[in-house]
Amino acid sequence: FNNADEEEARQCLFLVGSYRSNKEDYPEILNQFISEIDSVPSVRVTNISLGGIAKSGTNSMISDALRLPIRLIRNFSDVVHKKSAGNPLFVKIFMTSLVEDHYLTYSLEEQRWKWDIDNVRDISINENVAAILRNKLLRLPIKVFEALQ
Repeated sequence: FNNADEEEARQCLFLVGSYRSNKEDYPEILNQFISEIDSVPSVRVTNISLGGIAKSGTNSMISDALRLPIRLIRNFSDVVHKKSAGNPLFVKIFMTSLVEDHYLTYSLEEQRWKWDIDNVRDISINENVAAILRNKLLRLPIKVFEALQ
């Protein structure tokens, strides 16, 4: 980087925060953080509130990801949609955790993704999402992790 690039980089910050606004444990820490940033006169904060996607959107998203027709994934997708409240970020995180925890596996013999719907239904997404995000943060390089603290 040259000095101009470094100066411009110091002036820009893109922050994404995700939470379920319909939950009682409203993200007070995130709200306080945003308020502090917004109080700086030279900083512009733009909040974008996104609702969850419809069940049909989750169905399409999962159908595309697993390369299976909607008729084959509908029950699975409905469970994922319910657990994620249609939040696309939570859908992605939950799907990734299902693969990592071997609830969603690829069958070479059948050439397709497989799952046990009852096992998926029994998973608690609240604990799962928090654990996944915590583990991802712990895998960051130490300098990045320290900068985030």
